[in-house]
Amino acid sequence: MCKNNLQLSRKVSKVFIKAFNTSNGENLKSYLKALKPFLRIDDEFKKIKLEWVFGFPQINHKKTYREDKYKYGVELIDRINEDAYTFMSPLISGINDESLF
Repeated sequence: MCKNNLQLSRKVSKVFIKAFNTSNGENLKSYLKALKPFLRIDDEFKKIKLEWVFGFPQINHKKTYREDKYKYGVELIDRINEDAYTFMSPLISGINDESLF
């Protein structure tokens, strides 16, 4: 029973992520309203559902052409308003998909 609930929560979280990534501004409000009760369910998967939907922080890194070492975080940003972190969800596999953050 617990494994089935975990799989169901995982599928629902993935549906929300895909819906956020493909929605426009008008639909986003309704998706956020639907997400709130799902995340407020007090079960053993509450914390992992938050991580699935919002992602976890991961420092940006990149190795550019003809460089021997990677650059991390602040070394990669060009403008003051750029972020040095991305929030990755373990449910996402595509390049165009992103977590809610």
